[in-house]
Order: sequence, then C-alpha cells, then structure tokens
Amino acid sequence: MTNEGVTIDISYYPGGQTVKQDGGGYYYESTGGTVLLTDEWYPDPEGTYRKFTHTPENGKIGNIMHNKNSLSGFGSFADKKSVSVYYWSLDNTCSKPLLIQLGSGNTYYITEGGDGWKNQSDINDTNLRKKLNKQNCQRNQAHVIDLSNKSNGNYTCLSCQKQIQVYSNSYGGTTYYTSRSSYRLSVNSFRDKDVNSWQLGLPSLNGASGVNVYWNGSGRNPLIVYQQVGNQRYFRKNAGNGTSWIEVSNAGSLPNGQTPTITTLDFSSSSGITYDGGSSSISITVLRSHIGEGYYGYQYSLRGAPFMISGVKHNSTPLTGISFQDALTSVSGYYYGGNNPTDQSNILLIEVVASGNSKYSYFYRRTKDADKWAEYSISGGGTTRLQGKGLTQKLDELKELKVTLEKLDKLTELEAELSQLKEKLNESHNTGTVAGSSVGTGLGGAGLGALAVWKGPALIARLITRL
Repeated sequence: MTNEGVTIDISYYPGGQTVKQDGGGYYYESTGGTVLLTDEWYPDPEGTYRKFTHTPENGKIGNIMHNKNSLSGFGSFADKKSVSVYYWSLDNTCSKPLLIQLGSGNTYYITEGGDGWKNQSDINDTNLRKKLNKQNCQRNQAHVIDLSNKSNGNYTCLSCQKQIQVYSNSYGGTTYYTSRSSYRLSVNSFRDKDVNSWQLGLPSLNGASGVNVYWNGSGRNPLIVYQQVGNQRYFRKNAGNGTSWIEVSNAGSLPNGQTPTITTLDFSSSSGITYDGGSSSISITVLRSHIGEGYYGYQYSLRGAPFMISGVKHNSTPLTGISFQDALTSVSGYYYGGNNPTDQSNILLIEVVASGNSKYSYFYRRTKDADKWAEYSISGGGTTRLQGKGLTQKLDELKELKVTLEKLDKLTELEAELSQLKEKLNESHNTGTVAGSSVGTGLGGAGLGALAVWKGPALIARLITRL
C-alpha cells in the first residue's frame, strides 16, 4: 500500500450519497483524483451478487479504503488499473465486502477480519461462485439450501458448517419439508444435492421464517417452493428445464407448468413487470447495470429459467426484424442514459441470449424508422458476448449512427418543406407577372415577384437552422 495515487473507497456505490452522476455515468471525488464507477450482476442472469468496479479516471491506485478505514494486505498496485468488489445483492448498504479483485485478472483477496485482507491465488472463473457463497455464509449468514434434503432433522449448509433444521409436515396428502435456522433464515442460493445442480429462478432471501418444499407422490421431484418472508411467494418448476423455477402470483398454477411465453416485452418498462401465466401472473426480473460512459443495460429474465417471447416493443412502437426462435435465458436492452440513468428512451442495442447453448444475438436500428431493426453481426458466430470495452465501443458506433439517422430524417423533412416552398415561389412569381401585365406598368408585377424571391433565402435559412 502507498499513499501516492488515487484513494479507492469500496464503500461507495451507485445511489450512495457520496457518488455523483453525469452524462458519463457514476463517479466520486477522492483523494488524488476522480474515480469512475461501474457495476454488474453475478452470476448471470441470477444476480445473486453485485460487482462494483472502481477505476481512477487519471492517475494510479494509491490505496483502498472501506468506511473511512484503510485496508491492508494488497502489496503493490503498480500494474493494476481498477479495483472491483463483490457484495451480496441484498447487502443494500454495501457494508460487508466479500471479495476484492485487483485489475481484470484472477488476483483476488478475502478478508482476514477487521481491515486486513489476504490474497487467494486459487480463485478463478470456475470456482468464483463457490468462493463467494462461502464468504457470504461467513459474513452475512446467508446459506445454501439443499432442496433434496428430507432428513427431518439437521443437515450442514452446502457451503459452510452451519446447521439447517428440517421439519417434515403433510397437508392434504402432500408431504412438504420446511428448512429453518435457529432464528431467521437467510439464503444466498438453492441447490439439489441429489442431481448436483444449482436451482435457477429462486432469488436470495434475507430473514425468512422458513422455506417449504413440497414433493410429489414418488418423492423424487420437488414441486413447490414457498418462501416464508414478508408476503407469500410461490414458485413452480419450469417444465422445460428440470433445474429451474418460475415465480407465480398464487398457488393455483402449481405444481406443473410449461415454459411461459411472454406475448410482448416492453423495453421502456423496468419494474413491476408481470405477464399472463394462465391461472396466475409470472414475475419478470429486471436488472439494471451501468456499463460505463453513460450507457446502461436493462436485463429481462426469469433469473435463469427459460422462457419464450412472441415480440417486443418500445413504448407503443412494435420492433420488427428481431428473431426469437428458441427458448431464451435473457433479453437485454442497452441505452444511452446521459444525465438520467433511468431514461430508457434512447435504446441502441438489443441482446438475445438463447437457453441451453448460450448463443448471443444482437439487433440494432438500421434505418431512420424506429420500428425497423436488423441483426448486428459480430465475430464468433454467436458464441461471443459483447461486454466491457468491446460493448461500449459498439454502443459509441450505434449512438453516432442514431444521430446520423435523425439528421437524415430531418433532411428529408427539410426537402419536403423546400419542395413546398418552391411551388409557392413559382405560384407567387406567376401571379406577379399576370398582375403586372394587367395594370400595364410592370412595376406592380415586378414588385410582387421580387417580394416572393426576396423572402425565399430567409425561409431557407430558417429551415437549415433546424438541423
């Protein structure tokens, strides 16, 4: 650690009182200079954790702080351009950092308690989720629930040594098991140990009284998960994927259900989105991220459960040319928000992620018509995802294209107005000639014609200034 350079404070986050926002996105002023702030969700698209990246706008990293306390154990920052920190998504005040990453590689640190941090050389993309879960157990007492456990006793959390209590009950001939802890139960993830798979579509819980899992007659497949926290929440298995769940508005649609179809997804909406699921409403999760330079992404998903889409629109305008042939994992819209991060009017790019094979497709507005979209070809044949600097560069190009299309649209309007003006000038000139002949002096006719010609350049100038 050194006192030279820019101080990074990992307690700062978008929406916090100290963080500012302008046309370039989120930032804060710190000792030594300005720090730019971006964010993303992990893992995609479940969003169990938040990742905030702090990048000095100019200069080098000097030291790292949290809540006004300097953190130690990092060594030199000489070759590092950024500091990223992971928090549990339900840690709304960013009070308990789980992992710190220096730069964009596999240089990770975990807390030793207090302000001391220790390098963890074994963390990589493959086991990052496992490491985060373990830290989340220790720091937030948020555990991993095993949906397959029917022990009618205690079992050990799948990520730490915490004992989870299980109670067997029955109702109407159906057996269900309730997972509890000593007081309130916080959950970061759900897993089915029998099939060794994460259960998608089930969000994290903070302070639940318990989780009920209902089983069918054979006792082989869980049917319902009822999360006892605040308002009642119901989830059913997605028939198109045995490891994913869908949140529904009531128990009437449980326990069986097909992969849902969203009739029309509106890219101008960002919260409280539900769609008709037959006997109940299906809740759509929307995760917003600031990806840098004033660009924002809004991801629409069922947190990993597959779904179908019939079409999309933006406000009242249907968007054509976008293909939805397969079941999807998520659909995202990328916008330039400028000074307003919640402004979804300036949509530039749409991402479609196919379920199962993670094929990525992109679409953009190619003409001046707002409803006409076309596929945006990138290298990789659909296996490459636009992210980071590559994504912001593409958005820069599309923003410039949108400006050009808008200018062309105005030029088209100007051309029409000029055409009308030309007709009026010709009519005025002809009228003036006739008038001059009728009085015999020529002066009146010439005067009217000259007046019409004299007004022409001024009108044209006013039209041009509209561009």
